[in-house]
Amino acid sequence: NGDLDHFFIREHCAIYSWREAFFSKHFPNNSWFTVDFDNEDEFDPEDAIQQFITIPYQITRHFDRVVALASAKVNAELSWLKMQTYFEGNNLLSCEAESKYNWEDMADAYCEDINLGFSKVAHIISEVHQTGPKKLEEMALKAVLLHHISSDLPPPDYLPKKIYKKAVNGMYNVEGDTPDNISVEGKEMFERMRNVFGNNNSS
Repeated sequence: NGDLDHFFIREHCAIYSWREAFFSKHFPNNSWFTVDFDNEDEFDPEDAIQQFITIPYQITRHFDRVVALASAKVNAELSWLKMQTYFEGNNLLSCEAESKYNWEDMADAYCEDINLGFSKVAHIISEVHQTGPKKLEEMALKAVLLHHISSDLPPPDYLPKKIYKKAVNGMYNVEGDTPDNISVEGKEMFERMRNVFGNNNSS
């Protein structure tokens, strides 16, 4: 749905990768099309830009429709319909999805350009540039959240207030310390993002 959980970034990326593979398997290049209103050229299934503005958007915002269309049964005489599937594209939301969930793009993304607060950006940096184990507190909190009944519900209210706040807002804030378990490059990016968000908050 376009959201990103602080504690399950790797899992989000794995699901995104699986959904990409699902789309490619069930909708090979010549079986679908989109309309790019910013481009007057005819649809080309091999065009990377038209793929980019469509697939990430569909597999994050409308994956239920993708699954329904992939599993739809049609009569043999109407099988050509399977080769004429229309998928709406959205350049902005596709770009955002790639930056949030594509592991390789995430590593190179300018995190201030996507619609995330400092805590989630900090969690991305700590995942991508991790060089050592996380704090026991973060691993324990992730285990609690993993076994919580539903991700649609708030974290369990039996958690201590301080831990509950971290469960909702993540482990990092602009005033906090830079994590020790990330690379030098990660620490430099962490500090850069701290300055970006700190300046934005003070302006």
